[in-house]
Amino acid sequence: MMHTCHSRCWNHSRCIFLLAIVPLLSALAEPHSNGYDPARRQTAADAVNIASWETQDLPNFRIRLKLPPGYKQKHWAVVIGSPDVTTFQRGHENEIDFTIENVGEANPENAKVIAEKDYVDYKKWSQLIGGHKGVVQTFQGGGVVIDEGGKRLPHQVEFTCAVDEKHILRISAMLGNREQQEEVLTMLKTVEFY
Repeated sequence: MMHTCHSRCWNHSRCIFLLAIVPLLSALAEPHSNGYDPARRQTAADAVNIASWETQDLPNFRIRLKLPPGYKQKHWAVVIGSPDVTTFQRGHENEIDFTIENVGEANPENAKVIAEKDYVDYKKWSQLIGGHKGVVQTFQGGGVVIDEGGKRLPHQVEFTCAVDEKHILRISAMLGNREQQEEVLTMLKTVEFY
């Protein structure tokens, strides 16, 4: 049977369409501006056992956290730029940098990494870590890992939060695979400020 659409019917259909589309659009609105909601996503990070992880105190950053096994602090011979940099490394392809940045106005949204066109599986969300609201970003790209298997894109984690009105804490991790990326996401949940 063929239905013709009269203006009254069209208005009704438009209302139904709007009722259906509004909840979808609101899911894409802030606080998760790209529609990514970590509360709905079950990840390998949820199942990571941190009992064997070592607690690290970083007094320059006024934080304490648990690091996955095998990470050792890397001591730089020369530091250019911010002297408040601490790096932990595991192997040649897993590195986590902690930096305090002096800024005019500490806003984690303004300090986040700008997404590049070549980033793969880019996600961004707001997260409360250690009582500080921050921005977490994950993606693949931003460099190349070269090993016996050839070239591949590294997995990245970026976290920024305001420590006070004039300082941003940045935690940047370049990692060899997704499992190590999930470890760093779990590590972020262990951060305590003091």
